[in-house]
Amino acid sequence: MSSLFNNARALSEQKKSMLVEMLDSVFDNLDLTKTQRERIETAYKAVGNYLASCEHPLLEGAQIYPQGSMRLRTTNKPLGQEEFDVDLILFLPNAAFATRDEIVSVVKQHLLDNEVYKELVEDLPRGLRINYKGDYHLDITPAKAYDLQGFQGHPLWVVDKHTGFKESNPEGMAQGFDKACSMLPVIRKAHVFMEALTNRSVTELPDQLKKKPLNRIIQILKRHRDVWSQQDGNIHADFRPISVVITMLASLAYVEVVKSGKEYDIEFDLILDVIELMPHHIENNFDEVLITNPTMKPENYAEKWNRVEGLEGQKYRNAFYAWHRAAVDTFEHLASANNQGIDNVFTALSGAFGERPVVAAKDRIIETVNANRSNGNLGVALGTGAITTTVAGKTNAASRVVTPVVKVKGNRFYGD
Repeated sequence: MSSLFNNARALSEQKKSMLVEMLDSVFDNLDLTKTQRERIETAYKAVGNYLASCEHPLLEGAQIYPQGSMRLRTTNKPLGQEEFDVDLILFLPNAAFATRDEIVSVVKQHLLDNEVYKELVEDLPRGLRINYKGDYHLDITPAKAYDLQGFQGHPLWVVDKHTGFKESNPEGMAQGFDKACSMLPVIRKAHVFMEALTNRSVTELPDQLKKKPLNRIIQILKRHRDVWSQQDGNIHADFRPISVVITMLASLAYVEVVKSGKEYDIEFDLILDVIELMPHHIENNFDEVLITNPTMKPENYAEKWNRVEGLEGQKYRNAFYAWHRAAVDTFEHLASANNQGIDNVFTALSGAFGERPVVAAKDRIIETVNANRSNGNLGVALGTGAITTTVAGKTNAASRVVTPVVKVKGNRFYGD
């Protein structure tokens, strides 16, 4: 099978390693901080406790828990002035015989009775939003128990403005995602850039210790989608692929790769394989497109792709393939930029993922390189161009560079 990534796959091991570590450094700046995560968790637990305290029988024993990116640990800081979107399930164990309108009415009224929440409540097709304007918002989807047994996770009927209720199982999907994340391919990882300079991994985060390669890959793809959809003149912006579609297709592609037994020298090629295989996991059943929840087959994440009126479904399908092509082009462009120098790489990264996190990553790398340069510990491996550190004339072992190393003179990095 011919590859979509001819330039990217042809890069040297050192250049692939540099790109992965630069991406890691960029996305370190897009992770939620521990303080942000704790503040959001405090907010939704407070809402859950308040709703459960209501004396109305429909809300007795109410439970609230996260779904989506917060649950899956794939949240990125939003672009520009956008807010964090925190998706929550409000499970009502005593609402088995209640209608959608009854459930939404009771939940909304109880929120309106609160002095804090009454000014923040907004209606949604599948529930209610508590909008802490300028910071984040909580999207609350009320749900009742599903009336069939034998499903993994927590099968539900979630409220829906158009149909009354929809089958859903976000916790079952999340458990499957957790299992996929725990499946780790063999990566013979040889850091030759940032780790060689700092003597430690650049991906260590005190509040993200459980992040796995799949979490990071989906963060990368979702951020790329966000930036791509805001490009001037993008005719697909209103139909951009939703996060759960990207997450499910990337997860299925990742599992396929891991189960194949393929081994990698560098994580970069794993990212390329996942992107390339994503469309292969879109199912077609006669005229219907399916990207289903494996733990709740009636839940089709590509539901909008099948809408006929106004060719809406076709527009969603076109937008996905346009975004996927753009993602391939981005990594091909990064490969070309890598062959033209590090400043060109930063420019390409900014175009794909936004200027602010890339500038922060660039500043960190410059600071690290300058510190090693001023200490006389910076070198370049002859024949590869890899940046290394040298101690007492020896190359830092973290770089695994076996070619001769020449010390770099003490001028400022980037000629600045």
